[in-house]
Amino acid sequence: MHLHLGLAKTPLAELVLVYGGILFFLLSVFRKPELGLYFMVPMLPLQTVRYRIHGYPLGSLFVDIMLLGVGLGLLRRGKPMLARTELNKILAIFAGLTYLLLWRGSFTIGAPLPLWFSDPRMSDWKNYMVMPLLFLVSVSALTTRRQMKILLILMCASVLVLDKSFINLMSQRDMSSFSYDMRDAGAMGYAGVNGLGAFAAQFSIFLIAMAGVARKWWRPALFVTLALTLLALMYSFSRGAYLGLCVGLLYLGVRKNRLLLVILVLFLSSWQTLVPPAVRQRVLMTRGENGEIESSAAERLSLWDEAMQIFRGDPLFGMGFNTYGTSDHVGGYRDTHNVYVKVLVETGLVGLSVFLILLGKMHRQARLLMDEARDPFLSSLGIAFAGLMITLAVVNFFGDRWTYLQISGYTWTLLAMVVRGRMIAADERSADGEHDELAGPEIEAVSATLVTC
Repeated sequence: MHLHLGLAKTPLAELVLVYGGILFFLLSVFRKPELGLYFMVPMLPLQTVRYRIHGYPLGSLFVDIMLLGVGLGLLRRGKPMLARTELNKILAIFAGLTYLLLWRGSFTIGAPLPLWFSDPRMSDWKNYMVMPLLFLVSVSALTTRRQMKILLILMCASVLVLDKSFINLMSQRDMSSFSYDMRDAGAMGYAGVNGLGAFAAQFSIFLIAMAGVARKWWRPALFVTLALTLLALMYSFSRGAYLGLCVGLLYLGVRKNRLLLVILVLFLSSWQTLVPPAVRQRVLMTRGENGEIESSAAERLSLWDEAMQIFRGDPLFGMGFNTYGTSDHVGGYRDTHNVYVKVLVETGLVGLSVFLILLGKMHRQARLLMDEARDPFLSSLGIAFAGLMITLAVVNFFGDRWTYLQISGYTWTLLAMVVRGRMIAADERSADGEHDELAGPEIEAVSATLVTC
């Protein structure tokens, strides 16, 4: 499979990643911690590119090592490696519960105990926990608007590479009719083409909400990124991602700009004339000509029904974290095709409650930033992330778009910007309050002088 990534297809790209990683690790430790994030975060969606360096020593630990470099740099500067935030408590509960249920799963399925990362299930759990770790490290490292804007620009550049490679790949396909063989995940790798669609839907909503604060050359660059991301979304043939985009637009239309509601209505009334026949067929194939449910939708319903039967075996704590995929289920699948069902089966009502609370708190951080920030950039960051979270909630109803680093790595990084944005806004309000208090006696003195005169 050719990804059309230019340099990424050559051995030189591997050397750039390897030696670039070493250089930015050292720069993070001895110069500026955020430099490691500038190099590492844009690489997160490009999973197949990162996999090219797995053959090098420690290549498979690229993300872990870069986070370590950023953390060591923070410690050298006297800053905490892991920031203290309002989410720390729920994250600690989330991490602790999933690890305990990892042990439970070992007893349930007769797997080795999760004592070290050489165990596949333990390794998967560690990779899952890298994302909250990324969030906490990023909150510590990103302390200014300028740093956030630089990282956002680099993230958009990476998405452009992802989009271009995928669009180039899909442009070689016949769009006159839909078939499953024409689908491809591109640089998203094992997250799958539906994962790519979910990522594109989430990031499109984020870009739409941020468009209003773009300035100078950044505005056309943002719109080019948005246009290509929407095109990649269309070529993903992911119905769940399409729905996620529409719901995200509805949310932004209600909360930010009513014009988006008009655009959404116009699109929904004319989309069949705007998209290729293959996309139209994909959307309309949920039910066949005789009204029967299309095969993939029917399999999904059967998967959910089977999963609920498993859930009833232990509704409180489930069968154990990372266990469902260890055996075949309906249609030979090893995934529930619904992250909420998956969490329910593996961690029970307790685990699902913690998961939903975490999602709710992430969305709440965005809404608080919207209300607290006076700065247009920070306020737009809040509404943009809130829209992303709404889209995320929808697309995960149709599959696991949450546990993959290449999909959710950006989500946790943007969450870090939101939380840091709230800290910046609070500091500015505090500074304004102190200024007002200091100015009070001076104003009173001037008033007294005027009265005397």
